[in-house]
Amino acid sequence: MENRSSALYRWYVVVLLLLVFILSYFDRYILSLLVEPIKKAMSLSDFQMGLLLGPAFSLFHVLVSVPLGLLADKTSRKWLLIVGIGIWCTMTTMSGFAMSFLPLLIFRFGLGLGEAVVSPCSVSMISDYFGRKERARAISVYMAGPYLGAGLAFLVGGYMVSALHDAGPMHVLGMGPFEPWQLAFLLVGAPGLVFMLLMLTVKEPVATEKLGAAHGVQASAVRYMLARWRGFGVLILGSTCNFAMSTLTFWNVPLFQRVYGWDVATIGAVTGIFYFTAGPLGTALALWASKALGKGRDDAGMRTLILGLLITVPASALYPVMPSAWLAVGLMFIAFIGKAAATAGGPAALQMITPGEMRSRSIAIFNAIITLVGPLLGPPLIGAATDWMGSPKTIGIALSGFVLIVGIPTLVIVCLGLKHYRALTVEMAGAIKEPVAA
Repeated sequence: MENRSSALYRWYVVVLLLLVFILSYFDRYILSLLVEPIKKAMSLSDFQMGLLLGPAFSLFHVLVSVPLGLLADKTSRKWLLIVGIGIWCTMTTMSGFAMSFLPLLIFRFGLGLGEAVVSPCSVSMISDYFGRKERARAISVYMAGPYLGAGLAFLVGGYMVSALHDAGPMHVLGMGPFEPWQLAFLLVGAPGLVFMLLMLTVKEPVATEKLGAAHGVQASAVRYMLARWRGFGVLILGSTCNFAMSTLTFWNVPLFQRVYGWDVATIGAVTGIFYFTAGPLGTALALWASKALGKGRDDAGMRTLILGLLITVPASALYPVMPSAWLAVGLMFIAFIGKAAATAGGPAALQMITPGEMRSRSIAIFNAIITLVGPLLGPPLIGAATDWMGSPKTIGIALSGFVLIVGIPTLVIVCLGLKHYRALTVEMAGAIKEPVAA
């Protein structure tokens, strides 16, 4: 089978994988729109809801992502994705039948298990479908998924939940009646079957840029990356910083409530619109940057990541301390664009310095680090700083201070460390022979 199919087919695969990525985020975020009815139906505490919203998904997701990444490097990524879609969509659908905390907790575990294969398999497959010159653009398009998925969850999901609430309990296929929150889970889980069938149209690409045991690839992805820690380190540091900036969104509701007097509905609508608009704009910026900044170079993804951080860090530091809400909103929009561009640049940069044998493992390790460290750096430290300053209204100062303390040193280190990343791209380019594209 030809590894590089027609351009139209390759972009069809990218769009299909993007839609799968969007669905995964939609299913992940839908619970946040159903907190109050689920609390009421199951008599749950806020602490229990917090477990369902956070650790139940994220910790298990991180624990299984690296082993599943290893499996993806040794088996069919296409079929692993199909199985993953089936698992997470089944878990979402089954959440509509849960009537107590423990079953819902187990279904959230299953959601994390199913979704853990999405990014490692998809980024690896896209990398094998595209040559080094086109790869950053293709991965940048794919990485619009988190922003489009979160935006749809807030906008479309919010409308759907409201409409179901107005309609009241219903029967489905002779079963029920189902409460509106149960129907929401059933509706967002159902499209998984369609995407499983569509994935059957995807050809498993042949792994490219394999270096073999002579380069130490077969032994361990972790050892390979540690042996080149300077180049991998600046990339992971920059991406972790960007993910930490993204966690500031968790504090948008209290920020705009306490400082600017907005209500929750307005803040939620603005945040949803930002995900849905600034995300694609950031992706467009990443596409432009990968072409304009990467002419004749293999470090376009890393340069895109740095460009995103150069936009994100100052905008994120300024918007929480603006004198008016609309000035804050404007700067927050700019910060979202920068974060989306940086989000696209990171995985694209990673694939340019990763041998074909370990692409899925590398993205799984990458995701595990930034998913663990980013949230640990952000929300707890900001909350502790606000408590220490003694007034809830100082949250804006805490947010701004956090960005400056974390963001500025990261920018300096990443910019100075670009040479180490570039050295790895030269090493990879010299170690492989690029196949001629069809």
